[in-house]
Amino acid sequence: MIPVLTTGRLTLRPPVVGDAEALTLAINDWEVVQWLSVVPYPYSRADAEWFLTECEAGREASWAICDADGLCGMIGTTDTGLGYWLARRVWGQGYATEAGCAVLRHYFANPLNYKIRSGHFDDNAGSAKVLRKLGFMDVGAKMLPCVARGQDVPSRDMLLTRDTWEARHG
Repeated sequence: MIPVLTTGRLTLRPPVVGDAEALTLAINDWEVVQWLSVVPYPYSRADAEWFLTECEAGREASWAICDADGLCGMIGTTDTGLGYWLARRVWGQGYATEAGCAVLRHYFANPLNYKIRSGHFDDNAGSAKVLRKLGFMDVGAKMLPCVARGQDVPSRDMLLTRDTWEARHG
């Protein structure tokens, strides 16, 4: 079960099928999807409805990131680690770090969770900065698929341990 998480400026809540229009509008933007591994471009309402149905069924551990103006991104944990994206309208406001802290605090509250991976495409300086601020360490290079670009992209594999998280974020 995905709990509602709150921060100073954000509400992170379980996504619902009713978010389809807002999700489609936010993510169907080349400037957003070019940085994501598994998201197609263009991103259709049917894509959004499929994803949101998966969330409602509990097959995706994701949160809708909402600010005062509504849905502005998604963040979640999967078998491969932490993933997130933000709508362009909120870039540069610290939302990714704020949402990431909330999700990682929740993640590491489970005593069975002692590490988590994430990553970013080499040319995504914004995500590199966010992950470093959250405490992730670069553990090497790898190639990741980018569905929107239609090719594998040079990427960095990142790792965050519980010990590093607790040392940096108490």
